[in-house]
Amino acid sequence: MVLLNMRLSCCTSNGEMSNRMEFDQPPDRIMTYDGLESCIQNANSSYEDESVASKLGDRCITDSPSSCCSSNHPSSSFFSQWSMMKRDEHDWDYLEEAIKFSDVDVMKEKFAKLLLGEDNTGGRNGVSPALALSNAITNLAGTVFGELWKLEPLPEEKKSRWRREMEWLLSPTNYMVQLVPAKQCGPDGKTIEAYFPFYFLLIKTLISYFTFFTLIFPIFIQIMTPKARVDVHLNLPALQKLDSMLLETLDSMVETEFWYDEGGSRAEGRVQSKRWWLPAPQVPIGGLSDGQRKKLLTQAKLVLQIFKAAKSVNEDILLEMPIPKAISDVLPKSGKESLGEDLYRILNKGASSACDMLNSLSLKNENSALDVINRLEAAIYVWKDKIEEHDSGKSPARTSWSCKDPVLELDKIELLITRAESLAREIKVRYPDLPQKFLDVMRIQNGKDVAHAIIEAYSRVLGNLAFSILTRIGDISQEDVLSDPDSPMARG
Repeated sequence: MVLLNMRLSCCTSNGEMSNRMEFDQPPDRIMTYDGLESCIQNANSSYEDESVASKLGDRCITDSPSSCCSSNHPSSSFFSQWSMMKRDEHDWDYLEEAIKFSDVDVMKEKFAKLLLGEDNTGGRNGVSPALALSNAITNLAGTVFGELWKLEPLPEEKKSRWRREMEWLLSPTNYMVQLVPAKQCGPDGKTIEAYFPFYFLLIKTLISYFTFFTLIFPIFIQIMTPKARVDVHLNLPALQKLDSMLLETLDSMVETEFWYDEGGSRAEGRVQSKRWWLPAPQVPIGGLSDGQRKKLLTQAKLVLQIFKAAKSVNEDILLEMPIPKAISDVLPKSGKESLGEDLYRILNKGASSACDMLNSLSLKNENSALDVINRLEAAIYVWKDKIEEHDSGKSPARTSWSCKDPVLELDKIELLITRAESLAREIKVRYPDLPQKFLDVMRIQNGKDVAHAIIEAYSRVLGNLAFSILTRIGDISQEDVLSDPDSPMARG
């Protein structure tokens, strides 16, 4: 049996440390592994007791002032400070590692959901990767920006999360390429497409005469080289620039002359609104200063251009996304049937502008405007499909007794398409924040192209963010006009 006597004395009256370990052990006994293990455990427990005592103000357990070594002995004080510094550095390193591991865990969770197609059971009900990425970008924007009821800088946590997770979601575009024919310089100095000769060996056997014929002839295979996708290369950097500009616009909303009343429109002297619980903008008595008005007008013009650019990218990419065949098969085969009698009669009126056609519709709200645009889009799709069938020779043969001239009918269809597109553009100008159209929703939900899905979702959320900023600037302008009727905001 190993006898362990360990004495740890803190400090003597002379300020000297004395640590002494005495092992009393019979000479004829050999220390076994169990004895050594118990010795180490006892030493560790004593060391832990010492470290706890040192944390209690670097004082000894004795009450005598002369027994305190941290204040009297300079080397002991330096050692304690150095230990604390090393412990702080270790804590910071541990915190950084924890943050890195937490980011990795979040990234694993994000991409696990994308690979599962938002089906946590791992079954067959998952959506396509394109739709999963589109939904992830939409949900991230809703979480970070929300409805944006105030013009103020985003919290640093939300801003870093937006940039970090968008970088994750946009990472598949770094590996997207398209194959294009390789070019090489010909003998005459002209650039031609590169081909690789592949020699094909043909062996023919005549069994009767045991004669073998061997033919070798080349087959030229076109050489393809990878290249970045044009739509990704053009649109994605532009959208990232628009993203940075919108965040910079929000970051510039500091030291403003306007503020927000958390009581909403219930505040005294304000007109009750449908959303009275939302924060209401407030301006000083007499309105904003000229400098603040000029700054807001400049920011509004900038955000308006960002909004137009994002909407343009979104509309162009949606036109490249095909309409599912299951949806096109159930659409009416006649443009007149898609439009309805009233809308078809308005389009057939001669010498009427898009504004006059829109005024004759008497739209009451955004829902009625969206319904008209859905009918116009369906009719335009049917008419364009008829023109493509005619050009490709797939249009049904006409009987000899048909009185309609196909050329005149095609000219009329093209005129109706032009008028329908102009009317749809006019409705979008008057109602800029309309929900997505029916055909656009079907394109997104049934899309298989991951690049199209990413660009469409990214441009859509940026357009929505820009429109929210414009709406908030409009609210402040309205308050400024109410405080000062002669404000330039009324003319801006």
